[in-house]
Amino acid sequence: MPSALTGVPPFPAVAIKSLQFMSHESGQLRALSELIAMDAALSGEILRVVNSPLFSMRKEISSILEAIVLLGLEQVKGVVVTIATRSYLGDSLEIPAIKACWRHSLACAILSKNLASPLLMDPDVAYTAGLIHDIGRLALVATYPKEYADFLASTEREPCDAMERERELFGIDHCEAGGQLAAYWKLPKMFFAVTSRHHDAAEADEPALLSIVRHGCMFADALGFHVLHTLQARNYEEILDELPERERDKFPVEPTELAHSIAGKINAIESV
Repeated sequence: MPSALTGVPPFPAVAIKSLQFMSHESGQLRALSELIAMDAALSGEILRVVNSPLFSMRKEISSILEAIVLLGLEQVKGVVVTIATRSYLGDSLEIPAIKACWRHSLACAILSKNLASPLLMDPDVAYTAGLIHDIGRLALVATYPKEYADFLASTEREPCDAMERERELFGIDHCEAGGQLAAYWKLPKMFFAVTSRHHDAAEADEPALLSIVRHGCMFADALGFHVLHTLQARNYEEILDELPERERDKFPVEPTELAHSIAGKINAIESV
């Protein structure tokens, strides 16, 4: 573990190994199913989720391998990481400010999935990338639940540069933490970029997935799923206007209905 993150609680090992799997490699379906099956509690939770109304399967799924075959490797990885992240935050989710971090990550994941389709990218990969984009922040939350909640609450009175303030309070900002964790966990390079650079200014040659998640993160903030009050906040219309036309056409001009739809999806995830 990098020295700056000493003391960070370990993220569930099965989730990390799931993120390391690449869907284009042969033998990944059975290998991932066997990996998940080794964790009986996680396996049961996954089967409960995939058999819930959230997925509306026509028949009951009775094994992890069957879930992967029917839903696809990337979608099951998204389920694994969603469940693992909720477990990672544990009781701290009872703190409203911490719950806002969780809901922001879910909103970013859902929006990133929507943004991926016009670019012909795998929407389930985009969902997972959006979900883990703030893993550095979630690690800080898990390590310093009260202190981080107090920091978030303080921004209601005094909006700030979030990462500058994190470095003052915790010695590291959440993007630096995310990049260090992604490297330590040996995640694919696309996840390293997403976790460490989602607040960076856009660059011409950057990975498309990074651009998708950056916009997913900004949209989540603008639609009310923000974590804190920042000096760099942007409104929905500004973000929408900078999207290429083929992506912009996938979003309504009026944001209220979209925000309501995302809140419904988040509530559905939280209810299972």
